[in-house]
Amino acid sequence: MMMAMAMKRQRVLMAISSSSSSSSASILFGLASQRSQTEMGMTFFLHTSSGSGRQKCQKGCSFTNIEDALCRFNDMVHMHPLPRIVDFNDFLSALVRMKQYGAVLSFSKQIELLLIERNVCHFSILINCYCRLQRVDFGFSVFGKIIKLGFEPNVVVFSTLINGLCIEGKFARAVEFFDEMVERGYRPNLHAYTTVIKGLCKIGKTPVAVELLKKMDNEGCQPDVVTYITIIDSLCKDRLVKEAFDIFSAMKGKGIQPNVVIYNSLMHGLCNSDHQEEAPAFVNEMMSLNIMPDVITFNILVDTLCKKGKISEAQGIVKTMIEKGVEPNTVTYSSLMNGYLLQNRVSEARKVFDAMITKGCIPDAFSYNVLINGCCKAQRIDEAKQLFDEISFRGLIPNTASYNTLISGLCQVGRILEAKYLFKDMHAKGCSPDLITYSILLDGLSKQGYIDEALDLFREMQNSYLKPNLVIYNILIDAMCKSGKLEEARELFSELYVKGLLPNVQVWTTIISGLCREGLLDEAFTALRQMERDGCPPDGWCYNVIVRGFLRNNDASGAKQLLQEMFDRGFSADAHTRTLMGDLLSNDGMAILV
Repeated sequence: MMMAMAMKRQRVLMAISSSSSSSSASILFGLASQRSQTEMGMTFFLHTSSGSGRQKCQKGCSFTNIEDALCRFNDMVHMHPLPRIVDFNDFLSALVRMKQYGAVLSFSKQIELLLIERNVCHFSILINCYCRLQRVDFGFSVFGKIIKLGFEPNVVVFSTLINGLCIEGKFARAVEFFDEMVERGYRPNLHAYTTVIKGLCKIGKTPVAVELLKKMDNEGCQPDVVTYITIIDSLCKDRLVKEAFDIFSAMKGKGIQPNVVIYNSLMHGLCNSDHQEEAPAFVNEMMSLNIMPDVITFNILVDTLCKKGKISEAQGIVKTMIEKGVEPNTVTYSSLMNGYLLQNRVSEARKVFDAMITKGCIPDAFSYNVLINGCCKAQRIDEAKQLFDEISFRGLIPNTASYNTLISGLCQVGRILEAKYLFKDMHAKGCSPDLITYSILLDGLSKQGYIDEALDLFREMQNSYLKPNLVIYNILIDAMCKSGKLEEARELFSELYVKGLLPNVQVWTTIISGLCREGLLDEAFTALRQMERDGCPPDGWCYNVIVRGFLRNNDASGAKQLLQEMFDRGFSADAHTRTLMGDLLSNDGMAILV
Protein backbone atom coordinates (compact mmCIF):
# COMPACT_ATOMS: atom_id res chain seq x y z
CA MET A 1 0.00 0.00 0.00
CA MET A 2 2.77 2.41 0.99
CA MET A 3 4.65 1.54 -2.21
CA ALA A 4 1.52 2.28 -4.31
CA MET A 5 1.16 5.66 -2.63
CA ALA A 6 4.81 6.45 -3.24
CA MET A 7 4.53 5.50 -6.92
CA LYS A 8 1.44 7.72 -7.31
CA ARG A 9 3.30 10.63 -5.73
CA GLN A 10 6.22 10.04 -8.05
CA ARG A 11 3.95 10.15 -11.11
CA VAL A 12 2.45 13.45 -9.93
CA LEU A 13 5.94 14.88 -9.32
CA MET A 14 7.06 13.82 -12.78
CA ALA A 15 3.99 15.48 -14.32
CA ILE A 16 4.67 18.70 -12.48
CA SER A 17 8.38 18.57 -13.27
CA SER A 18 7.80 18.04 -16.99
CA SER A 19 5.26 20.84 -17.08
CA SER A 20 7.79 23.34 -15.74
CA SER A 21 10.84 22.26 -17.79
CA SER A 22 9.77 23.97 -21.01
CA SER A 23 10.14 27.75 -21.12
CA SER A 24 7.12 28.23 -23.36
CA ALA A 25 4.81 25.43 -22.15
CA SER A 26 1.24 26.28 -21.24
CA ILE A 27 0.18 24.30 -18.21
CA LEU A 28 -3.40 23.64 -17.24
CA PHE A 29 -3.91 23.30 -13.51
CA GLY A 30 -7.40 21.96 -12.86
CA LEU A 31 -9.48 18.86 -13.04
CA ALA A 32 -9.54 16.79 -16.21
CA SER A 33 -13.29 16.57 -16.60
CA GLN A 34 -15.47 19.38 -17.90
CA ARG A 35 -17.64 19.05 -14.81
CA SER A 36 -14.75 19.77 -12.51
CA GLN A 37 -13.60 22.70 -14.60
CA THR A 38 -17.08 24.17 -14.26
CA GLU A 39 -16.91 23.64 -10.52
CA MET A 40 -13.66 25.50 -10.34
CA GLY A 41 -15.30 28.50 -11.93
CA MET A 42 -12.48 28.98 -14.44
CA THR A 43 -9.94 27.20 -16.63
CA PHE A 44 -6.55 28.21 -15.31
CA PHE A 45 -3.49 28.45 -17.56
CA LEU A 46 0.02 29.17 -16.29
CA HIS A 47 3.10 30.05 -18.33
CA THR A 48 6.44 29.07 -16.79
CA SER A 49 9.86 30.41 -17.50
CA SER A 50 13.31 28.94 -16.92
CA GLY A 51 16.59 30.52 -16.00
CA SER A 52 16.22 33.76 -14.06
CA GLY A 53 12.61 32.93 -13.19
CA ARG A 54 13.78 29.73 -11.51
CA GLN A 55 16.43 31.60 -9.55
CA LYS A 56 13.74 33.74 -7.93
CA CYS A 57 11.92 30.68 -6.56
CA GLN A 58 14.29 29.81 -3.73
CA LYS A 59 12.92 28.29 -0.55
CA GLY A 60 11.25 30.86 1.69
CA CYS A 61 11.05 33.64 -0.86
CA SER A 62 7.77 35.45 -1.48
CA PHE A 63 6.06 35.89 -4.83
CA THR A 64 4.10 38.69 -6.45
CA ASN A 65 2.79 37.07 -9.62
CA ILE A 66 1.42 33.75 -10.77
CA GLU A 67 4.64 32.67 -12.54
CA ASP A 68 6.61 33.01 -9.33
CA ALA A 69 3.84 31.15 -7.50
CA LEU A 70 4.17 28.21 -9.91
CA CYS A 71 7.92 28.13 -9.40
CA ARG A 72 7.47 28.20 -5.63
CA PHE A 73 4.93 25.38 -5.81
CA ASN A 74 7.30 23.27 -7.98
CA ASP A 75 10.07 23.79 -5.42
CA MET A 76 7.77 22.72 -2.58
CA VAL A 77 6.57 19.52 -4.22
CA HIS A 78 10.21 18.43 -4.99
CA MET A 79 11.33 18.74 -1.37
CA HIS A 80 12.21 15.61 0.57
CA PRO A 81 10.30 15.15 2.69
CA LEU A 82 7.31 17.05 1.33
CA PRO A 83 6.32 20.20 3.26
CA ARG A 84 3.56 19.94 5.84
CA ILE A 85 0.01 20.97 4.98
CA VAL A 86 0.46 24.14 7.05
CA ASP A 87 3.21 25.22 4.63
CA PHE A 88 0.96 24.60 1.65
CA ASN A 89 -1.82 26.52 3.44
CA ASP A 90 0.52 29.50 3.82
CA PHE A 91 1.26 29.29 0.10
CA LEU A 92 -2.45 29.19 -0.79
CA SER A 93 -3.23 32.04 1.63
CA ALA A 94 -0.69 34.20 -0.21
CA LEU A 95 -2.56 33.48 -3.45
CA VAL A 96 -5.86 34.41 -1.77
CA ARG A 97 -4.38 37.78 -0.82
CA MET A 98 -3.58 38.21 -4.53
CA LYS A 99 -7.26 37.34 -5.26
CA GLN A 100 -6.16 34.34 -7.36
CA TYR A 101 -9.11 32.25 -6.19
CA GLY A 102 -9.24 29.97 -9.23
CA ALA A 103 -5.52 29.27 -8.92
CA VAL A 104 -5.97 28.28 -5.27
CA LEU A 105 -8.57 25.69 -6.25
CA SER A 106 -6.30 24.30 -8.97
CA PHE A 107 -3.24 24.06 -6.72
CA SER A 108 -5.37 22.41 -4.04
CA LYS A 109 -6.24 19.66 -6.49
CA GLN A 110 -2.54 19.02 -7.09
CA ILE A 111 -1.96 18.87 -3.32
CA GLU A 112 -4.75 16.30 -3.02
CA LEU A 113 -3.16 14.16 -5.77
CA LEU A 114 0.10 14.16 -3.79
CA LEU A 115 -1.84 12.38 -1.02
CA ILE A 116 -0.94 15.08 1.51
CA GLU A 117 -3.46 14.95 4.34
CA ARG A 118 -5.41 18.19 4.42
CA ASN A 119 -6.85 19.87 7.50
CA VAL A 120 -9.77 22.17 8.40
CA CYS A 121 -7.69 25.27 7.69
CA HIS A 122 -7.05 24.02 4.16
CA PHE A 123 -10.74 23.36 3.54
CA SER A 124 -11.60 26.76 5.01
CA ILE A 125 -9.34 28.39 2.39
CA LEU A 126 -11.15 26.48 -0.36
CA ILE A 127 -14.58 27.48 0.97
CA ASN A 128 -13.49 31.12 1.01
CA CYS A 129 -12.37 30.90 -2.62
CA TYR A 130 -15.65 29.34 -3.75
CA CYS A 131 -17.56 32.06 -1.89
CA ARG A 132 -15.45 34.78 -3.52
CA LEU A 133 -16.24 33.22 -6.90
CA GLN A 134 -19.93 33.38 -5.90
CA ARG A 135 -20.26 29.61 -5.81
CA VAL A 136 -21.32 29.17 -2.21
CA ASP A 137 -23.03 25.92 -3.23
CA PHE A 138 -19.59 24.39 -3.87
CA GLY A 139 -18.49 25.87 -0.56
CA PHE A 140 -21.20 23.87 1.18
CA SER A 141 -19.99 20.77 -0.68
CA VAL A 142 -16.57 21.28 0.91
CA PHE A 143 -18.32 21.79 4.25
CA GLY A 144 -19.93 18.39 3.80
CA LYS A 145 -16.55 16.88 2.97
CA ILE A 146 -15.10 18.26 6.21
CA ILE A 147 -17.76 16.43 8.20
CA LYS A 148 -17.48 13.26 6.08
CA LEU A 149 -13.72 13.08 6.73
CA GLY A 150 -14.34 13.27 10.47
CA PHE A 151 -13.05 16.82 11.01
CA GLU A 152 -14.81 19.29 13.25
CA PRO A 153 -15.68 22.54 11.41
CA ASN A 154 -14.66 25.65 13.30
CA VAL A 155 -16.17 29.13 13.62
CA VAL A 156 -14.06 30.38 10.70
CA VAL A 157 -15.69 27.81 8.40
CA PHE A 158 -19.19 28.84 9.50
CA SER A 159 -18.36 32.55 9.23
CA THR A 160 -16.93 32.10 5.74
CA LEU A 161 -20.07 30.34 4.52
CA ILE A 162 -22.30 32.99 6.12
CA ASN A 163 -20.29 35.65 4.31
CA GLY A 164 -20.57 33.68 1.05
CA LEU A 165 -24.35 33.56 1.36
CA CYS A 166 -24.43 37.32 1.91
CA ILE A 167 -22.18 37.92 -1.12
CA GLU A 168 -24.79 36.12 -3.25
CA GLY A 169 -27.63 38.09 -1.64
CA LYS A 170 -28.99 35.06 0.24
CA PHE A 171 -29.39 37.01 3.46
CA ALA A 172 -32.29 35.00 4.92
CA ARG A 173 -30.33 31.74 4.48
CA ALA A 174 -27.28 33.40 6.04
CA VAL A 175 -29.32 34.23 9.15
CA GLU A 176 -30.66 30.64 9.29
CA PHE A 177 -27.15 29.20 9.00
CA PHE A 178 -25.95 31.53 11.78
CA ASP A 179 -28.70 30.13 14.01
CA GLU A 180 -27.65 26.60 13.06
CA MET A 181 -24.08 27.43 14.08
CA VAL A 182 -25.23 28.65 17.50
CA GLU A 183 -27.50 25.60 17.96
CA ARG A 184 -24.47 23.34 17.31
CA GLY A 185 -22.75 24.98 20.26
CA TYR A 186 -20.31 27.20 18.37
CA ARG A 187 -19.58 30.63 19.77
CA PRO A 188 -19.74 33.21 16.95
CA ASN A 189 -16.78 35.53 16.52
CA LEU A 190 -16.85 39.23 15.63
CA HIS A 191 -16.80 38.51 11.89
CA ALA A 192 -19.74 36.11 12.12
CA TYR A 193 -21.82 38.52 14.19
CA THR A 194 -21.08 41.49 11.93
CA THR A 195 -21.79 39.51 8.77
CA VAL A 196 -25.18 38.29 9.96
CA ILE A 197 -26.07 41.74 11.32
CA LYS A 198 -25.44 43.12 7.82
CA GLY A 199 -27.67 40.38 6.42
CA LEU A 200 -30.49 41.20 8.85
CA CYS A 201 -30.30 44.88 7.97
CA LYS A 202 -30.39 44.04 4.25
CA ILE A 203 -33.63 42.08 4.58
CA GLY A 204 -35.30 44.82 6.63
CA LYS A 205 -34.95 43.18 10.05
CA THR A 206 -33.03 45.98 11.73
CA PRO A 207 -34.78 45.50 15.14
CA VAL A 208 -33.59 41.87 15.14
CA ALA A 209 -30.08 43.11 14.30
CA VAL A 210 -30.24 45.48 17.29
CA GLU A 211 -31.20 42.57 19.57
CA LEU A 212 -28.31 40.54 18.16
CA LEU A 213 -25.97 43.45 18.92
CA LYS A 214 -27.08 43.35 22.56
CA LYS A 215 -26.66 39.57 22.68
CA MET A 216 -23.23 39.90 21.11
CA ASP A 217 -22.23 42.27 23.89
CA ASN A 218 -23.64 39.99 26.60
CA GLU A 219 -21.70 37.04 25.15
CA GLY A 220 -18.47 38.97 25.60
CA CYS A 221 -17.87 39.59 21.89
CA GLN A 222 -17.01 43.29 21.62
CA PRO A 223 -18.63 44.96 18.56
CA ASP A 224 -16.31 47.13 16.51
CA VAL A 225 -16.98 50.35 14.63
CA VAL A 226 -18.03 48.42 11.49
CA THR A 227 -20.76 46.61 13.43
CA TYR A 228 -22.08 49.89 14.80
CA ILE A 229 -21.93 51.58 11.40
CA THR A 230 -24.07 48.80 9.90
CA ILE A 231 -26.86 49.14 12.48
CA ILE A 232 -26.79 52.92 12.79
CA ASP A 233 -26.97 53.37 9.02
CA SER A 234 -29.86 50.92 8.73
CA LEU A 235 -31.80 52.60 11.56
CA CYS A 236 -31.33 56.01 9.95
CA LYS A 237 -32.56 54.70 6.59
CA ASP A 238 -35.65 53.37 8.42
CA ARG A 239 -36.09 56.87 9.92
CA LEU A 240 -35.54 55.47 13.43
CA VAL A 241 -33.18 58.30 14.27
CA LYS A 242 -33.73 58.31 18.05
CA GLU A 243 -32.84 54.61 18.21
CA ALA A 244 -29.77 55.28 16.06
CA PHE A 245 -28.59 58.00 18.43
CA ASP A 246 -29.14 55.72 21.44
CA ILE A 247 -26.82 53.13 19.91
CA PHE A 248 -24.38 55.90 18.94
CA SER A 249 -24.25 57.03 22.60
CA ALA A 250 -23.76 53.45 23.78
CA MET A 251 -20.92 53.03 21.31
CA LYS A 252 -19.14 56.15 22.55
CA GLY A 253 -19.72 55.00 26.14
CA LYS A 254 -17.71 51.87 25.36
CA GLY A 255 -14.81 53.99 24.20
CA ILE A 256 -15.22 53.16 20.51
CA GLN A 257 -14.31 56.22 18.49
CA PRO A 258 -16.86 57.23 15.80
CA ASN A 259 -15.67 58.01 12.28
CA VAL A 260 -16.92 60.18 9.46
CA VAL A 261 -19.04 57.33 8.02
CA ILE A 262 -21.12 57.07 11.21
CA TYR A 263 -21.53 60.84 11.39
CA ASN A 264 -22.67 60.92 7.78
CA SER A 265 -25.30 58.24 8.45
CA LEU A 266 -26.61 60.16 11.45
CA MET A 267 -26.59 63.43 9.49
CA HIS A 268 -28.58 61.78 6.73
CA GLY A 269 -31.02 60.46 9.32
CA LEU A 270 -31.47 63.90 10.88
CA CYS A 271 -32.10 65.55 7.53
CA ASN A 272 -34.56 62.89 6.37
CA SER A 273 -36.55 63.17 9.60
CA ASP A 274 -36.93 66.97 9.38
CA HIS A 275 -34.33 67.66 12.07
CA GLN A 276 -31.90 69.29 9.68
CA GLU A 277 -31.57 72.29 12.02
CA GLU A 278 -29.47 70.05 14.29
CA ALA A 279 -27.06 69.16 11.48
CA PRO A 280 -24.70 72.19 11.73
CA ALA A 281 -24.09 71.49 15.44
CA PHE A 282 -23.38 67.92 14.52
CA VAL A 283 -20.72 69.04 12.05
CA ASN A 284 -19.12 71.15 14.78
CA GLU A 285 -19.06 68.10 17.06
CA MET A 286 -17.28 66.14 14.36
CA MET A 287 -14.63 68.78 13.93
CA SER A 288 -14.10 69.11 17.70
CA LEU A 289 -13.14 65.42 17.65
CA ASN A 290 -10.73 66.04 14.76
CA ILE A 291 -13.06 64.15 12.40
CA MET A 292 -13.08 66.22 9.25
CA PRO A 293 -16.32 66.33 7.22
CA ASP A 294 -15.89 64.84 3.76
CA VAL A 295 -17.68 65.55 0.50
CA ILE A 296 -20.54 63.23 1.51
CA THR A 297 -21.11 65.21 4.71
CA PHE A 298 -21.36 68.50 2.84
CA ASN A 299 -23.49 66.99 0.08
CA ILE A 300 -26.07 65.82 2.63
CA LEU A 301 -26.37 69.39 3.93
CA VAL A 302 -26.48 70.94 0.44
CA ASP A 303 -29.12 68.51 -0.80
CA THR A 304 -31.33 68.98 2.28
CA LEU A 305 -31.18 72.78 2.13
CA CYS A 306 -31.94 72.79 -1.60
CA LYS A 307 -34.97 70.57 -1.14
CA LYS A 308 -36.19 72.96 1.56
CA GLY A 309 -35.81 75.87 -0.86
CA LYS A 310 -32.90 77.41 1.08
CA ILE A 311 -30.60 77.74 -1.90
CA SER A 312 -28.60 80.70 -0.61
CA GLU A 313 -27.76 78.73 2.54
CA ALA A 314 -26.78 75.76 0.39
CA GLN A 315 -24.46 78.01 -1.61
CA GLY A 316 -22.92 79.06 1.71
CA ILE A 317 -22.24 75.41 2.57
CA VAL A 318 -20.52 74.96 -0.81
CA LYS A 319 -18.34 77.99 -0.06
CA THR A 320 -17.44 76.51 3.34
CA MET A 321 -16.54 73.12 1.90
CA ILE A 322 -14.18 74.75 -0.60
CA GLU A 323 -12.56 76.72 2.24
CA LYS A 324 -12.04 73.46 4.12
CA GLY A 325 -10.27 71.99 1.11
CA VAL A 326 -13.13 69.70 0.06
CA GLU A 327 -13.88 70.00 -3.64
CA PRO A 328 -17.55 69.90 -4.73
CA ASN A 329 -18.39 66.97 -7.01
CA THR A 330 -21.16 66.19 -9.48
CA VAL A 331 -23.53 65.32 -6.63
CA THR A 332 -22.98 68.75 -5.06
CA TYR A 333 -23.70 70.62 -8.28
CA SER A 334 -26.64 68.36 -9.16
CA SER A 335 -28.23 69.12 -5.79
CA LEU A 336 -27.84 72.86 -6.41
CA MET A 337 -29.35 72.50 -9.87
CA ASN A 338 -32.25 70.53 -8.48
CA GLY A 339 -32.84 73.21 -5.85
CA TYR A 340 -33.20 75.89 -8.51
CA LEU A 341 -35.35 73.66 -10.70
CA LEU A 342 -37.76 72.99 -7.83
CA GLN A 343 -38.41 76.73 -7.95
CA ASN A 344 -38.65 76.65 -11.76
CA ARG A 345 -35.48 78.76 -12.02
CA VAL A 346 -34.08 76.96 -15.07
CA SER A 347 -31.64 79.71 -16.06
CA GLU A 348 -29.94 79.67 -12.64
CA ALA A 349 -29.73 75.88 -12.78
CA ARG A 350 -28.07 76.13 -16.19
CA LYS A 351 -25.52 78.59 -14.76
CA VAL A 352 -24.62 76.06 -12.05
CA PHE A 353 -24.25 73.39 -14.74
CA ASP A 354 -21.93 75.61 -16.79
CA ALA A 355 -19.95 76.59 -13.69
CA MET A 356 -19.44 72.92 -12.86
CA ILE A 357 -17.85 72.34 -16.27
CA THR A 358 -15.75 75.51 -16.02
CA LYS A 359 -14.31 74.34 -12.69
CA GLY A 360 -13.24 71.04 -14.23
CA CYS A 361 -15.97 68.88 -12.72
CA ILE A 362 -17.22 66.77 -15.61
CA PRO A 363 -21.00 66.20 -15.43
CA ASP A 364 -22.27 62.64 -15.47
CA ALA A 365 -25.51 61.24 -16.89
CA PHE A 366 -27.32 62.00 -13.61
CA SER A 367 -26.33 65.69 -13.78
CA TYR A 368 -27.66 65.89 -17.32
CA ASN A 369 -30.86 64.12 -16.33
CA VAL A 370 -31.53 66.66 -13.58
CA LEU A 371 -31.21 69.58 -15.98
CA ILE A 372 -33.09 67.84 -18.81
CA ASN A 373 -35.96 67.16 -16.42
CA GLY A 374 -36.04 70.81 -15.36
CA CYS A 375 -36.09 72.01 -18.95
CA CYS A 376 -38.92 69.58 -19.80
CA LYS A 377 -41.03 70.75 -16.86
CA ALA A 378 -40.52 74.34 -18.01
CA GLN A 379 -41.46 73.19 -21.55
CA ARG A 380 -38.04 74.21 -22.87
CA ILE A 381 -37.97 71.05 -24.95
CA ASP A 382 -35.48 72.15 -27.58
CA GLU A 383 -32.98 73.02 -24.86
CA ALA A 384 -33.64 69.61 -23.26
CA LYS A 385 -32.98 67.88 -26.59
CA GLN A 386 -29.72 69.80 -26.98
CA LEU A 387 -28.59 68.67 -23.53
CA PHE A 388 -29.58 65.10 -24.34
CA ASP A 389 -27.44 65.13 -27.51
CA GLU A 390 -24.58 66.62 -25.49
CA ILE A 391 -24.48 63.49 -23.29
CA SER A 392 -23.19 61.37 -26.19
CA PHE A 393 -20.93 64.18 -27.39
CA ARG A 394 -19.11 64.08 -24.04
CA GLY A 395 -18.55 60.34 -24.38
CA LEU A 396 -21.24 59.44 -21.88
CA ILE A 397 -24.04 56.99 -22.55
CA PRO A 398 -27.64 58.16 -22.07
CA ASN A 399 -29.35 55.79 -19.65
CA THR A 400 -32.96 54.73 -19.39
CA ALA A 401 -33.74 57.66 -17.09
CA SER A 402 -32.32 60.08 -19.71
CA TYR A 403 -34.61 58.68 -22.40
CA ASN A 404 -37.62 58.54 -20.08
CA THR A 405 -37.24 62.16 -19.08
CA LEU A 406 -37.04 63.48 -22.64
CA ILE A 407 -39.77 61.17 -23.99
CA SER A 408 -42.04 62.40 -21.18
CA GLY A 409 -41.26 66.02 -21.99
CA LEU A 410 -42.00 65.50 -25.69
CA CYS A 411 -45.32 63.79 -24.88
CA GLN A 412 -46.36 66.59 -22.54
CA VAL A 413 -46.08 69.19 -25.29
CA GLY A 414 -47.75 66.97 -27.88
CA ARG A 415 -44.63 66.14 -29.92
CA ILE A 416 -45.57 62.49 -30.03
CA LEU A 417 -43.79 61.69 -33.32
CA GLU A 418 -40.47 62.82 -31.85
CA ALA A 419 -41.17 60.77 -28.72
CA LYS A 420 -41.77 57.69 -30.89
CA TYR A 421 -38.53 58.33 -32.79
CA LEU A 422 -36.63 58.63 -29.51
CA PHE A 423 -38.15 55.36 -28.32
CA LYS A 424 -36.85 53.63 -31.48
CA ASP A 425 -33.45 55.28 -31.02
CA MET A 426 -33.39 53.91 -27.49
CA HIS A 427 -33.72 50.37 -28.84
CA ALA A 428 -31.14 51.00 -31.56
CA LYS A 429 -28.59 52.25 -29.00
CA GLY A 430 -29.02 49.12 -26.86
CA CYS A 431 -30.70 50.96 -23.99
CA SER A 432 -33.53 48.79 -22.70
CA PRO A 433 -36.84 50.54 -21.99
CA ASP A 434 -38.44 49.82 -18.63
CA LEU A 435 -42.02 49.90 -17.39
CA ILE A 436 -41.78 53.66 -16.89
CA THR A 437 -40.77 54.14 -20.54
CA TYR A 438 -43.78 52.18 -21.77
CA SER A 439 -46.17 53.90 -19.37
CA ILE A 440 -44.98 57.35 -20.53
CA LEU A 441 -45.30 56.53 -24.23
CA LEU A 442 -48.60 54.67 -23.87
CA ASP A 443 -50.05 57.60 -21.95
CA GLY A 444 -48.77 60.05 -24.57
CA LEU A 445 -50.15 58.03 -27.49
CA SER A 446 -53.52 57.59 -25.78
CA LYS A 447 -53.95 61.27 -24.95
CA GLN A 448 -53.04 62.25 -28.49
CA GLY A 449 -55.68 59.89 -29.86
CA TYR A 450 -53.31 57.20 -31.19
CA ILE A 451 -55.31 54.43 -29.51
CA ASP A 452 -54.53 51.70 -32.04
CA GLU A 453 -50.80 52.46 -31.86
CA ALA A 454 -51.00 52.36 -28.09
CA LEU A 455 -52.60 48.91 -28.23
CA ASP A 456 -49.96 47.70 -30.69
CA LEU A 457 -47.22 48.94 -28.37
CA PHE A 458 -48.95 47.24 -25.45
CA ARG A 459 -49.06 43.88 -27.27
CA GLU A 460 -45.43 44.33 -28.31
CA MET A 461 -44.57 44.86 -24.67
CA GLN A 462 -46.44 41.70 -23.66
CA ASN A 463 -44.24 39.70 -26.03
CA SER A 464 -41.04 41.17 -24.58
CA TYR A 465 -39.18 40.44 -21.36
CA LEU A 466 -41.26 43.12 -19.63
CA LYS A 467 -44.74 42.34 -18.43
CA PRO A 468 -47.35 45.13 -18.08
CA ASN A 469 -48.21 46.14 -14.54
CA LEU A 470 -51.37 47.73 -13.11
CA VAL A 471 -50.22 51.23 -14.09
CA ILE A 472 -49.93 50.18 -17.75
CA TYR A 473 -53.33 48.46 -17.74
CA ASN A 474 -54.95 51.47 -16.05
CA ILE A 475 -53.61 53.84 -18.74
CA LEU A 476 -55.09 51.69 -21.51
CA ILE A 477 -58.40 50.96 -19.76
CA ASP A 478 -58.83 54.70 -19.18
CA ALA A 479 -58.00 55.45 -22.82
CA MET A 480 -60.49 52.84 -24.06
CA CYS A 481 -63.24 54.17 -21.80
CA LYS A 482 -62.69 57.79 -22.83
CA SER A 483 -62.65 56.91 -26.53
CA GLY A 484 -65.95 55.02 -26.28
CA LYS A 485 -64.38 51.57 -26.56
CA LEU A 486 -65.94 50.11 -23.44
CA GLU A 487 -65.85 46.52 -24.66
CA GLU A 488 -62.10 46.73 -25.25
CA ALA A 489 -61.78 48.23 -21.77
CA ARG A 490 -63.76 45.30 -20.30
CA GLU A 491 -61.50 42.82 -22.08
CA LEU A 492 -58.39 44.48 -20.68
CA PHE A 493 -59.92 44.52 -17.21
CA SER A 494 -60.74 40.80 -17.43
CA GLU A 495 -57.22 40.12 -18.71
CA LEU A 496 -55.84 41.30 -15.37
CA TYR A 497 -57.13 38.22 -13.59
CA VAL A 498 -55.76 35.94 -16.33
CA LYS A 499 -52.32 37.52 -15.85
CA GLY A 500 -52.49 37.07 -12.09
CA LEU A 501 -52.90 40.79 -11.35
CA LEU A 502 -55.56 41.98 -8.91
CA PRO A 503 -57.10 45.37 -9.78
CA ASN A 504 -56.32 48.14 -7.30
CA VAL A 505 -58.50 51.14 -6.38
CA GLN A 506 -57.23 53.16 -9.37
CA VAL A 507 -58.15 50.44 -11.90
CA TRP A 508 -61.56 49.79 -10.33
CA THR A 509 -62.30 53.52 -10.30
CA THR A 510 -61.32 53.81 -13.96
CA ILE A 511 -63.67 51.02 -15.06
CA ILE A 512 -66.49 52.38 -12.85
CA SER A 513 -66.02 55.79 -14.46
CA GLY A 514 -66.19 54.20 -17.92
CA LEU A 515 -69.42 52.36 -17.03
CA CYS A 516 -70.99 55.55 -15.69
CA ARG A 517 -69.96 57.41 -18.84
CA GLU A 518 -71.97 54.90 -20.89
CA GLY A 519 -74.95 55.16 -18.50
CA LEU A 520 -74.49 51.63 -17.16
CA LEU A 521 -75.21 52.59 -13.56
CA ASP A 522 -76.28 49.13 -12.39
CA GLU A 523 -72.99 47.66 -13.61
CA ALA A 524 -71.06 50.50 -12.00
CA PHE A 525 -72.82 49.87 -8.68
CA THR A 526 -72.14 46.12 -9.00
CA ALA A 527 -68.46 46.87 -9.65
CA LEU A 528 -68.36 49.02 -6.49
CA ARG A 529 -69.64 46.09 -4.44
CA GLN A 530 -67.38 43.59 -6.21
CA MET A 531 -64.21 45.54 -5.49
CA GLU A 532 -65.00 45.44 -1.80
CA ARG A 533 -65.65 41.69 -1.91
CA ASP A 534 -62.24 41.33 -3.59
CA GLY A 535 -60.59 43.00 -0.61
CA CYS A 536 -60.17 46.39 -2.28
CA PRO A 537 -62.44 48.88 -0.44
CA PRO A 538 -63.33 52.08 -2.36
CA ASP A 539 -61.67 55.33 -1.30
CA GLY A 540 -62.98 58.91 -1.37
CA TRP A 541 -61.94 59.42 -4.99
CA CYS A 542 -63.80 56.29 -6.09
CA TYR A 543 -66.98 57.37 -4.28
CA ASN A 544 -66.83 60.83 -5.82
CA VAL A 545 -66.47 59.33 -9.31
CA ILE A 546 -69.50 57.05 -8.99
CA VAL A 547 -71.62 59.76 -7.30
CA ARG A 548 -70.87 62.13 -10.18
CA GLY A 549 -71.74 59.33 -12.61
CA PHE A 550 -75.18 58.91 -10.99
CA LEU A 551 -75.74 62.68 -10.91
CA ARG A 552 -74.85 63.10 -14.60
CA ASN A 553 -77.33 60.36 -15.44
CA ASN A 554 -80.03 62.11 -13.34
CA ASP A 555 -80.25 59.35 -10.76
CA ALA A 556 -80.57 61.58 -7.71
CA SER A 557 -81.81 58.86 -5.35
CA GLY A 558 -78.89 56.58 -6.19
CA ALA A 559 -76.49 59.48 -5.73
CA LYS A 560 -78.00 60.24 -2.29
CA GLN A 561 -77.58 56.62 -1.19
CA LEU A 562 -73.93 56.59 -2.27
CA LEU A 563 -73.27 59.97 -0.70
CA GLN A 564 -74.62 58.81 2.64
CA GLU A 565 -72.46 55.67 2.42
CA MET A 566 -69.44 57.81 1.53
CA PHE A 567 -69.99 60.14 4.50
CA ASP A 568 -70.54 57.21 6.86
CA ARG A 569 -67.09 55.95 5.87
CA GLY A 570 -65.46 59.26 6.64
CA PHE A 571 -65.07 60.58 3.09
CA SER A 572 -66.36 63.92 1.82
CA ALA A 573 -67.63 65.29 -1.49
CA ASP A 574 -65.07 67.21 -3.53
CA ALA A 575 -65.71 70.56 -5.22
CA HIS A 576 -66.69 68.99 -8.55
CA THR A 577 -69.25 66.71 -6.92
CA ARG A 578 -70.70 69.60 -4.89
CA THR A 579 -71.17 71.63 -8.08
CA LEU A 580 -73.16 68.84 -9.73
CA MET A 581 -75.23 68.37 -6.61
CA GLY A 582 -76.12 72.02 -6.59
CA ASP A 583 -77.39 71.72 -10.14
CA LEU A 584 -79.29 68.43 -9.93
CA LEU A 585 -80.25 67.53 -6.37
CA SER A 586 -83.25 68.70 -4.41
CA ASN A 587 -83.01 70.69 -1.22
CA ASP A 588 -83.30 67.43 0.74
CA GLY A 589 -80.36 66.09 -1.19
CA MET A 590 -78.32 69.20 -0.46
CA ALA A 591 -78.92 68.66 3.22
CA ILE A 592 -76.75 65.57 3.03
CA LEU A 593 -73.74 67.81 2.46
CA VAL A 594 -74.19 69.65 5.72
